[in-house]
This record gives sequence, C-alpha cells and structure tokens, in this order.
Amino acid sequence: MTIEELATKIMEAQRKRRHEKHSQVYEPQMTTAGSLGYRCERRLVYARTKPHDGEPIGPELSSIFEEGNLHQADVRRELIDLGFEALEAERSFRDKTLEISGRIDGMLALSDDHRAERIPVEIKSCSGTPPQTEQAMRDHHGLYGRYFAQMQCYLFLASCPYGVFLFKDKITGLWTIVVVHLDYTYAEALLKKAERVRDHVKAGTLPDRLADRSECQGCPWQNTICLPGDAEFDPLSLVEDQELLAQLDERDDLDAARRRFKILDDHIKDRFKLTKGDRFVVGDETGFLVEKKKHGKGVRIDIKRLTPFGE
Repeated sequence: MTIEELATKIMEAQRKRRHEKHSQVYEPQMTTAGSLGYRCERRLVYARTKPHDGEPIGPELSSIFEEGNLHQADVRRELIDLGFEALEAERSFRDKTLEISGRIDGMLALSDDHRAERIPVEIKSCSGTPPQTEQAMRDHHGLYGRYFAQMQCYLFLASCPYGVFLFKDKITGLWTIVVVHLDYTYAEALLKKAERVRDHVKAGTLPDRLADRSECQGCPWQNTICLPGDAEFDPLSLVEDQELLAQLDERDDLDAARRRFKILDDHIKDRFKLTKGDRFVVGDETGFLVEKKKHGKGVRIDIKRLTPFGE
C-alpha cells in the first residue's frame, strides 16, 4: 500500500464510520422539542408519520452531527476542570398528553450547595459569532431561532424560570453563554402547535403547507412526498397577500438603489484610477479613506469610511 493509498483509506474510513453512526432513520413516537421551532407543521407531521420517506442525510451532515457530539464532550470536561458541572447529562422527558419528547444536555447548579437550584443548559458548537442575547436568538429566523424555541419548551415543561445556552466556537474554543428566560406566551404557542400536530397524526391528516414556502429549502420531504412546487393553489391568495406585496415593493426599491450604487461606484473609482497617488482622504475625520492597489494587471480601489479616533 502506498502512502497515498493509506491516506485515502483513512479518510474513507472516517467518512464511512461517521455516516453509519448518524444516518439511521429516527422514528419518533412523539414530536421532538427541538423541532417545534419550525413554522411548517406539515414537516412535523411527516417526521412522525413518514420518516422513511424523507431524503436521507449525507456524509457531510453526519460528520457535522459527530463533531457536535465531540465538542459537547469537550465542554463537559472543561466545565468540570473549572469547578462546574452539567449534571443529569442527557436528561430526557416526555409529555404524554401533548406528545412531546426532549433531551436536555444537562442541568447546571447555581452554586456548590447540593440543594442549589438547577437550570437547563444546552451545549452547542458554532462557526463564527453566535447570538449574544436571548432577543437575538428569538429574532433569528434560522437555526438559532429553533434553539430558542427548543429551550422555551424545556423551560415550560421542566418548570424552570430560565436556562442557558453555551456556544463553543469551533476555531478558538471560547464560549459564549446566553441566558434565556421563560416566556409563557411564546411557550404556550409552541404547545398549541404540538397539540395540532398530535391531532393531525391521530386523524391521519396533514396541515396546509406554508404559503410563503420559507422552510421548504432543506426539508427532507420537499422533493419526495410534499412536492410544494406541484401543489395546487388559489391565484387569488397571491393577489391578497399583503406580506408578499410588501416584499416585492422593498425588492423593487432595493433594485433601484443597487443600480444607482453601481453608477456612483463606477464613476468614483474611475476618477481615482486616473488620480496620481495611492492613498487619499476625502472629508474630515468622519470622511472616507480611498486606497489604490494593484490587482493582477489592473488596479483595485478600496473605499472605507474613516473611524473617529477613540471609537
């Protein structure tokens, strides 16, 4: 075996092992708390009733799941080294009436006293800067928003007033910890959603698709059994969709602004390309720095607003 063949064999073995570990189809008997952040209730019903009809996850996503597990184990060890500990690891719970299940990463004690209050802690790894506040999580329309919903469900069903997210940066290893407080109104809306999903599962029916199709991309059932692009719809619903109309109006305004930006950008940069020198300041301390740099056989113009001293 050559060294190149050995390298290939090791890489293939890792990919295969990680994919086999995380690619098995999960057959939930209840709605998972982590899925209640999705707006599309049809997706939640499919997850309960048609799990094998969804597109299987690929090797890359399987590896991401495995990385999350490895990072979580690292965080637990470091917490202990720092004098803290996520107790009751992988604490599971079920609400049989609402048919909700979940698994909390751990419970964090607020002090060393064995009688101290314990609150849920969720450990997540992330690339880049995570949300810094619970409001930022709540307002996020993607993964972090679903994390927020998951925690709200945990807090409500575990009767806890607050919990924390611990985000570990995959590059630096540093943590960002965000405190999340129980919002009864928000949590009750999630529980109502779980009730509707439960009732659809029992009746063998399906909720309507989301009209804006905002969560279709990436849904495992989009191209297998849901097929939103083939679904019949009422053309009048588009005529009366005020949210869609507002989005189109905003798009039109931004397109006009983009065209104006292109005209100004070309005019300004052409001027500096024909101005002797490499570095220019326009205006006072709140003006702009313009730099001329060689780029291949041409010239690139970089424009930045100056930052006032001390800011």
